Amino acid sequence: MADDLAGEVWVAVAQQLARFEGDEAGFRSWLFTIGRCRLIEHRRRSARRRTDPMPHDRLDGAVEHGFGGDPSWLVLDQLAAQEAIEMLIADLSPEQAEAVLLRVVGGFAVPEVAQIMERSPGAVRVMCHRALRRLANRFSDPATEAEGVLAE
Repeated sequence: MADDLAGEVWVAVAQQLARFEGDEAGFRSWLFTIGRCRLIEHRRRSARRRTDPMPHDRLDGAVEHGFGGDPSWLVLDQLAAQEAIEMLIADLSPEQAEAVLLRVVGGFAVPEVAQIMERSPGAVRVMCHRALRRLANRFSDPATEAEGVLAE
């Protein structure tokens, strides 16, 4: 599924490349914009055609998929970076998640993220700030916070 989506992005890039004008930073923004649009289209299509994924506890297909009968290889294969990112951003709004991912994973500056998301730079800064504060609260250790308060 991810390979299909990546393929769609590269086909769109190839089709529109002759019309692109700009430098390296502009190309990266343009590329992420195309990827973002394809992802939105993919999510809309998927929402209309809901399917139930196979649960992780069902490991009887390990031999059939070439994992030599060891189910741990199947589990490791399924624990991809995308799943880790999805778990991390699960409590964020879609816009906050997108802004943080573009800033952190994509490495884009605030003005570039603003252009990709069609928002103002100030709105992007606020979204990122709120998202990072929410993540900090979610992943902070209450015992450590109590020790910090007692030390003050």
